[in-house]
Amino acid sequence: MTIEEQMKLNLYSELRRIYQMLEEELTQLNPGCNRCGACCNFSTFDHVLYASSVEVNLITSNVEVPVFNVSDNICPFLKENQCSIRTFRTLGCRVFYCNPNYKDVLYTIYENYYQMIKDLSRKYTIQWKYLPFLKQLAEFKSEQLLLVGKPNSSPV
Repeated sequence: MTIEEQMKLNLYSELRRIYQMLEEELTQLNPGCNRCGACCNFSTFDHVLYASSVEVNLITSNVEVPVFNVSDNICPFLKENQCSIRTFRTLGCRVFYCNPNYKDVLYTIYENYYQMIKDLSRKYTIQWKYLPFLKQLAEFKSEQLLLVGKPNSSPV
């Protein structure tokens, strides 16, 4: 294993620990989720999901990104109203709840964990990007399609 590969493993391990701490905090708070999948249809909440490049890299290193249309404004990992990548979902996905009573407290929690993830990028000297999630996935998918020599049926 190369040093770069080991660093990536360490980074992802630390990111998973951050996610685990978050899950423990959210369990105590118990904002409730009926797992209806509505949050994955970003237009429903007039929402743009942002994610860090660290998180997007974790996802794209572990799951196949399906071809999708960014303009649909629906997470491509939503399958039968369920998140098909629940283990790898982003910070924004983890702290978003339909229950409006928790909006303010969840914003504070988000900011705290966002900073932890940003600190990871510094620790591992990874360029920090914080962009719309769907845009990042579309760019990854386009690059992936170009690398395998398929016609550019870009999802963008």
